[in-house]
Amino acid sequence: MCNKLVLRGFWIFWVILLGPFVQAQNDSFVGFSIMNPTLHNPSWIGHDRIARVVLQARSQWTGYKTSFDGKGGAPSSLVFNMSVPIAAQFSGIGLSVLNETIGPLNNKVLNLPLSYNMALNRSKLILSLMPGITSRSQNFNELRFNDPRDPFNNIGTQETQTLFNLGFGALYSLPRNRYIGLSISNLPQPEFNYGLSGVSNKSATSYTLIFGASKSLKKRLELRPNLVVKTDLNTLTFDLGAQVQYNTRIWMGTSYRWSEAIVIMGGYSLMERNRLKLGFALDLVIQENQAKKATSQEIYLRYDLLDFVFGGKKKIKTPRFIN
Repeated sequence: MCNKLVLRGFWIFWVILLGPFVQAQNDSFVGFSIMNPTLHNPSWIGHDRIARVVLQARSQWTGYKTSFDGKGGAPSSLVFNMSVPIAAQFSGIGLSVLNETIGPLNNKVLNLPLSYNMALNRSKLILSLMPGITSRSQNFNELRFNDPRDPFNNIGTQETQTLFNLGFGALYSLPRNRYIGLSISNLPQPEFNYGLSGVSNKSATSYTLIFGASKSLKKRLELRPNLVVKTDLNTLTFDLGAQVQYNTRIWMGTSYRWSEAIVIMGGYSLMERNRLKLGFALDLVIQENQAKKATSQEIYLRYDLLDFVFGGKKKIKTPRFIN
């Protein structure tokens, strides 16, 4: 009963808070976001007591060219995550690196998340902190300004600025392979003004909700529905999807990204105890096609170091819904 009340209260809170903001948001999702949830919530670091590395590469709107010079400019990103459980404290530490290019803009992000697990009867609460740095490089020579009085129009060179950032996460794991999480990123709202006084260019604080479950079906099938919601309290986007896994090795899935695309994905697990996972995702753009290319592609690779725990031996097995 307590768990049901918690879930109901959580959903009512988000419906009230986010109802007025359902529209497209700039923060982009990746096709395998639910396979690599540390992208959205640092509390996943060490949550299953398994050390792992994850690599994702994404090419968005493949073949896109700018309208005024015909050059490239489509977003592309590369993500590397590593997480290691800590034996003594039932917690975890991690490393997250992101390199993202969008036209003349390049973002490099380095985060060092730390999580702490607390047992609550049959449930588990995981809290996390994610300090890091964000480096943003902008080539102003490649920009075209509508207003010649724009202060950034006077820079005319490539500028780079590196600032401290901080995030927070909470993950509530329930019996029967259900989970719900909330995270906050850009807490200090880093301001990339490239040294221009009187110019405000803050990164908005972002809030992310993750919800998911796992249910065993007949004939070695397992269903995994999931929902990811993001908002900066001005705009909102969400990704609703589901995956089906067969015999713990083969999995396929699809998701719908609000006002953006339908995603089709699949993958296969290799080696002993499925420690190596490979996947491919294809985005099919369904709105605003005139300003984008029709597809985006993404590859996913994960390797589990099943017997490695920092400071001791692994004692807790992986919950099924996060395999």
